Amino acid sequence: MLVHFQKALADLTASPALCREVRQKPETLRELYDLSEKEWRRLVAITASKGMEANCMLYRANRLAPVALNLPETCDAIRDDLNRLISAYWESEPITDVHFLVEADRFCCFLERQTDLSPQAREALVREHAVVAAKLTATRQNAQESAPTEDLRSEFDASLLLQN
Repeated sequence: MLVHFQKALADLTASPALCREVRQKPETLRELYDLSEKEWRRLVAITASKGMEANCMLYRANRLAPVALNLPETCDAIRDDLNRLISAYWESEPITDVHFLVEADRFCCFLERQTDLSPQAREALVREHAVVAAKLTATRQNAQESAPTEDLRSEFDASLLLQN
């Protein structure tokens, strides 16, 4: 059941809406997760605490940072709709990626599917997405080039065997 407790805590941290629902109807946790009585009580208490709001804020700030840093013109162009769009993105992509460029690329792909972007926002998005995509490609190529070759891995594995 610990895995359900951990999943519930992660889901609550990522979703202020789920926290609000659990505050109003704590039984929601029992409906969504297989929790012991102790786990359920702890999650209800955590959700009701003032610290949970800060926890949700920090989580969202960590997801917003890659977008704001990599797509400043796009964010400026969608300023009035940014909260709505980023919330919809996070709901559609609940699993975050700690790689800033991957998270920014995924948000760009999400925005490209939106039909209500202004021409100014669309232009900024195209321009900035191209930069993000190029940086992401370069990062992936660098990672592949610096990955150990099969020969090096075999030598390393053999040296470990000899040490034991």
